Amino acid sequence: MSKRFIGATLVALLITAVLSACSITDNKNLSGNAARNAATAVVENSVKKFDTEGGTETLSVAEKEFVLIFDPSAPKGKQVVTSNLADKTTPTFDDAKSISIIALQKLLGSETFADAEFKLSDNIFKITGNNFTIELHTKDDLVMTSVISGKATGINVPQIVVSSYGLSAEAKKLFESAVEAAPAQ
Repeated sequence: MSKRFIGATLVALLITAVLSACSITDNKNLSGNAARNAATAVVENSVKKFDTEGGTETLSVAEKEFVLIFDPSAPKGKQVVTSNLADKTTPTFDDAKSISIIALQKLLGSETFADAEFKLSDNIFKITGNNFTIELHTKDDLVMTSVISGKATGINVPQIVVSSYGLSAEAKKLFESAVEAAPAQ
């Protein structure tokens, strides 16, 4: 009996050790290309999860707050809905490039990030460029919160984006109430 218990305990410990070793970010301190590669992998994981499960991003800038909802099962051109939470206007359809995690995936390989400095500590990536700083707070190798500050935002106040994966009943209801945006005048 005790041999089975010890054997099962050892197997459980081994599985736990292997799974925790697979994490890109947990309990790691990285810098340079290692941190860049890890940040790229985490962002790719996040985009992949958004693409399969959908998700929401809550964007806070100064005193304004918006929610962006991505539903991958919706038809192209109607996969993203934006709603201004401050004035409670009717949600409207938007472009997928509005989703910050998708935009970040493209930016990571761009010239803008070519000379940026990457660091990872305590599950937080800090990306510092000439005119910007981005912090990516991660959990389970997914971006949960990003804080963007500097000239890249166009204002002196940081932008904070909180990401949630999957679509809640509330998000689905808001998504279903969306209308086409009024044409620009």
